[in-house]
Amino acid sequence: IYQHYANNPQAFIDRLHSFSIASPLGLEIPGEGRPSIKGTESRTWSKVSLPWKSIGYEVALTPLQILTFYNAVANDGVMVKPHFVKEIRQGGMPVKVIEPEIINRKIASKEAIALAKVMLEGVVEHGTGSALKNPIYKVAGKTGTAQIAQNAGGYNKSDYKASFVGYFPAKNPKYSCIVVINNPSKG
Repeated sequence: IYQHYANNPQAFIDRLHSFSIASPLGLEIPGEGRPSIKGTESRTWSKVSLPWKSIGYEVALTPLQILTFYNAVANDGVMVKPHFVKEIRQGGMPVKVIEPEIINRKIASKEAIALAKVMLEGVVEHGTGSALKNPIYKVAGKTGTAQIAQNAGGYNKSDYKASFVGYFPAKNPKYSCIVVINNPSKG
């Protein structure tokens, strides 16, 4: 992260914003959390903010917001707003069809998306997600472990969140999923 952004950390923040992850998704159900990606102008920005941000700390996104980003990778860079209703019917006949809404037509270049897909497949084939490796279909995704934030009190050093977000089949994605476990027990 320092090699590319040490002299201009705001460029990294701007790149995160270009992925369309810094704005709410605008879900049709109430209660969506507001994403938070603090910039260099923040009074709490420090010398550790850039490296921490590069591994997911000092960033607040809901699981559905993270899943939407991974769906965009699976969808060759096209970010689509999640929707919960496909159509409304009356008497068995559709009276309203809800079409998918595109949030961002291109979160990154085709080359960058292709590299991300290879890396996400590698996490399952050879890395921390290998428990999901199976002979029937390939899974692509990313595991995560994070200390639990204590608001203004920093991070809890003993409790963690464990997660996996991904999609399958990796070569022709049909399904995606995110699992987040607060303070998992060993085993």
